[in-house]
Amino acid sequence: MNEGTKKRLLEVIPGLFSWTVIAAFVCLLLIKPELAALILIVYLLYLTARFVYMTLLLLLAHRRVVRYRNIVWSETYPAIETDLTLEQIVHVVLYPVYNEPEDVIERSLAALMETDYNHKKIVVVLAGEEREDGIERKLNGAKKKWTSSFFDILITIHPKDIKGEIPAKGANATYAAKKVKAYLETKGYNIEHVVISCFDSDTKPSKCYFSCLTYHFLTHPRRHQISYQPFPIYSNNIFEAPSFARIIEMGSTFWQLIESMKFDKFITFSSHSMSFKTLVDVGYWPVDMISDDSVIFWKCFLHFNGEYQTYPLEVPVYMDIACGQGLWDTIKIQYRQKRRWAWGVENFVYVCMGFMSNKKITLSKKMSRVFQLLDNHIHWATWAIIVSFFTPLIMIWAQHRLQKQLIFFNLSYINGMISNLLLVILVLCVVMSKQFLPSRPHHVSRWFYVSYILQWLLLPMVSAVLGSIPALDAQTRLMFGRYLSFHRTPKEVKKT
Repeated sequence: MNEGTKKRLLEVIPGLFSWTVIAAFVCLLLIKPELAALILIVYLLYLTARFVYMTLLLLLAHRRVVRYRNIVWSETYPAIETDLTLEQIVHVVLYPVYNEPEDVIERSLAALMETDYNHKKIVVVLAGEEREDGIERKLNGAKKKWTSSFFDILITIHPKDIKGEIPAKGANATYAAKKVKAYLETKGYNIEHVVISCFDSDTKPSKCYFSCLTYHFLTHPRRHQISYQPFPIYSNNIFEAPSFARIIEMGSTFWQLIESMKFDKFITFSSHSMSFKTLVDVGYWPVDMISDDSVIFWKCFLHFNGEYQTYPLEVPVYMDIACGQGLWDTIKIQYRQKRRWAWGVENFVYVCMGFMSNKKITLSKKMSRVFQLLDNHIHWATWAIIVSFFTPLIMIWAQHRLQKQLIFFNLSYINGMISNLLLVILVLCVVMSKQFLPSRPHHVSRWFYVSYILQWLLLPMVSAVLGSIPALDAQTRLMFGRYLSFHRTPKEVKKT
């Protein structure tokens, strides 16, 4: 079997599993509804256990965030015993830019200036795309204003239509990183002492981000075999965003917090940092894939024969909630964004192909990682659809046909247990998410907090429409070879 055939077979697997789960419920509901009710009982029990487990991880992650919230990381430097000195460390902050408003770039650079790290040890890279009209003028304007604030600001313009590339963030970031390597070499810097952070254009690092990152880079015994992942908080424009958009993005924050507690299985997502030497050694970000921020982890994992991890930083980065000009435009943008995130299912194919050719990674580690990817994506594409759509249908049918049977009693009891559990989780989410909110602007009414609490009642339906369905869409496209093209998420700054 040739490589192309293997790849196509692997592309079919996630979508096939997800559609099999959904189709099985549909068929059983029509043909054997009693069996459908019985299987639903088992599934809801499994879902209950999974929710409890995830909730415990979320609580532990939140406790970890609170515990480290007030640490002044720069004050820990004198106690560090390491082979590097603080003066040797150089930070490169890379912003891939495409059709971003100038205000977004200005806001991100202003936030970078507010960090408590020595800004003269930071090289900023504004990576533009040739296919955007007027990009050089826009980036040169930002450089002129901010260049004196940092060690340097580099501008790179990624050429369009390079053979073997797709128009995506990874291709732009890789082109820029290669230019950075040449720049560092001319300056005489050792790339082993350089940490690169690849940020979305709207990313605002927390005040202590670079001091925390530097501490861990200095102290970690395998600094070149680890990525550093902050937890993202989507709150830059939270007071202007619609309720359903706020809840889906806050859910993304919680999901990252949950994943961060799985230390041996945590992978990079969106804005992240890593050793520049490692980035060079593995061949940079992929230029022909959309999910570059997670694929770079797997490239490193394969390069180091399974001895590579992602460390969850104790500090956040702040990002925008994807919004449009109105309700329906926001729904469309959110759907496209979540489908693009779900396109990370292509990692399953990439990892399996890599495992086939790498004989140095243990079989148990390979199986664990493959199961992790498959389980996460199938669960993502199915759970909310089953809970939001199939469960009510089976409950309605059972109420009329099985009202006096034990199976109906058990189904009603477990469904009630799930509902109560979800209510408890919602209360916890409201309490924890309140701590991630920025200060309320003067122009925003205090009634905002009432709507913020009530918005969580939308979680089940929002999880299906803007969670499972986009994931199922992505898997179906991959299944039939209808490969997704990169859709930029609009980032607009609303004037107040």
